[in-house]
Amino acid sequence: MNDPVPQQRWAVLRSARLIPVLRYQDAATALYAAQVALRAGCRGIELTWTIPDVLGVLRSVRADAELAGRADVLVGVGTVLDAEQARAALEAGADFLVSPGVVPPLVELARAAGALSMLGAFTPTEIIAARAAGADVVKIFPADTGGPGHLAALKAVFRDTLFCPTGGVTRDNMAAYFRAGADIVGMGSNLFDKQKLAARDTDALVAALRATLDDAAAA
Repeated sequence: MNDPVPQQRWAVLRSARLIPVLRYQDAATALYAAQVALRAGCRGIELTWTIPDVLGVLRSVRADAELAGRADVLVGVGTVLDAEQARAALEAGADFLVSPGVVPPLVELARAAGALSMLGAFTPTEIIAARAAGADVVKIFPADTGGPGHLAALKAVFRDTLFCPTGGVTRDNMAAYFRAGADIVGMGSNLFDKQKLAARDTDALVAALRATLDDAAAA
């Protein structure tokens, strides 16, 4: 990560400590969840490719951020599985790309666009492959399969690798992941109370997320 633009973007994500990973079955809910994240002060937001019209949602989130004076917010696309998806996400303005596995073309495409790349891995062999591909960050997924102990063991070997555990991270256990060596964490289904989200209880959702962000900053 020698280019200045990716370095600057990584500095933003690292200072954020927590990235909301938004994965919903409809675009309207995904956009609403992103708007809550913006109001709560999140500095990075991941929209998964599985969201219907995810690129339209990405553009809407970008526009909302600019209207709110939050042009510095990084919006990325996750669950990117191939080069075609990566190109489309970058053309739509993605600041970072995330894959659940090792997809080498994603790295080259992201680098050419000045974006960050995050490749998924779970085993030492997969981490070696992600590093060889040039990933800026290695996403440990699914994190809860091995828990913080698994991450700590990996960090002991790969000390200079930037790690982002995702999958099963909660407000209650994220401090353990940070202690184990996480540089940032991704939080998905555990981010919002499902009943409050369905009810569009914005004030309660924003307050809860702000508290989670405070906990992440203190961890």
